[in-house]
Amino acid sequence: MSEKVEAYLAKNKKTAKTDVADIWLKFEQLYGRKLWHQLTQEIRAAQANPAFTASLNQKEFYDGFISEFEHRINALQLVEIVLPIAKFIFGKDKEAAYDFLSKIEKTVNKDKIALARVHAGQIELRLNHKDSGDRLVDIKKDMIESTQKEIESFLGVTEAHAPFYKVSAMYLKEIGDFAGYYREALRYLGVEDITKMTAEEKHVQAVLIGFAALLGENVYNFGELLAHPILKALAGSSEKWLSDVLHAFNCGDLNKFYSLEKHWSEWDDLKRKKDFLVGKIRLLAIMELALARPSKERKISFREIATKCQVSTSEVELLVMKALSKDLVRGAIDQVNQNVLITWVQPRVLNTSQVLLMANRIAAWSKDVIAMENIVSENAREILTKS
Repeated sequence: MSEKVEAYLAKNKKTAKTDVADIWLKFEQLYGRKLWHQLTQEIRAAQANPAFTASLNQKEFYDGFISEFEHRINALQLVEIVLPIAKFIFGKDKEAAYDFLSKIEKTVNKDKIALARVHAGQIELRLNHKDSGDRLVDIKKDMIESTQKEIESFLGVTEAHAPFYKVSAMYLKEIGDFAGYYREALRYLGVEDITKMTAEEKHVQAVLIGFAALLGENVYNFGELLAHPILKALAGSSEKWLSDVLHAFNCGDLNKFYSLEKHWSEWDDLKRKKDFLVGKIRLLAIMELALARPSKERKISFREIATKCQVSTSEVELLVMKALSKDLVRGAIDQVNQNVLITWVQPRVLNTSQVLLMANRIAAWSKDVIAMENIVSENAREILTKS
């Protein structure tokens, strides 16, 4: 054991409280026996222990201990150990934190996944660097784009994916790109183990992605979000209404949406965007109206669309044109006969009731196929007999 490490461990073991002193003792024993893997696990466990980190100077923890054997630690594990240390340094000296991660970047540069994880960490720090007006000070889009290329080059899902999608979503939130945030947040939730999140983290994620789904331009597919367990975090909270609003949008249910106005109108972002939200749910209502019908019966009258979307019949044509222009549906408008023929509806993730509806439709289609098969069989027999 080096004198530097021995002195550092001895000092902390002596000054720590009993439960924390045991951690320092374990560090000492594992380091002395050169059990690097076990030591790495103990360090990560200690970093997750508030009693250990409460009074810890993490910069000294790195300088006096980690730095002495970092070359023995798995590159990705080293990155996970030093990122909390970088955040600690960032709280005292932002430039020193950037320099610290640049040094680590050089240390792990032979491991592509670890390197991408460092880059995600660097982006996260810069996203937390804001001026007195809560504006980002130093974040460059090319940092995110270059890290994204690294992530996309990996086969399968790696340990770097979730942290990158998280910071990418954070960046899009900061610049007010709701649709982009929705896309990246779904990717993040798709690869993150949400059982490791705290109840508060789950709740925040559910609220943010729910708002992004509602406010995002050209976001008309709510099914993937509604199927995700993250929304369970809203149950029993003051934002439970958000889940109800999302379900209303998914079904194009304007009555349900209006009945919840007393809740969502309390949020300025939603209240200011009321016209946008109403227009969006009306387009979803058209999609739902078409989806609920068999493909042979998708000639829908202006009156029926007007009733479902709560508009006058004179407004129906423009509303359907918007749906057509966004490629939510395809078909033709018959202005003379006041109806719309819908031939295609944009694919989306379906909820349980929509899946059951689709199953019933497939069953009906199957019966039609069997009936047609019987007709062909009978006619073929007559032809063969005459021959």
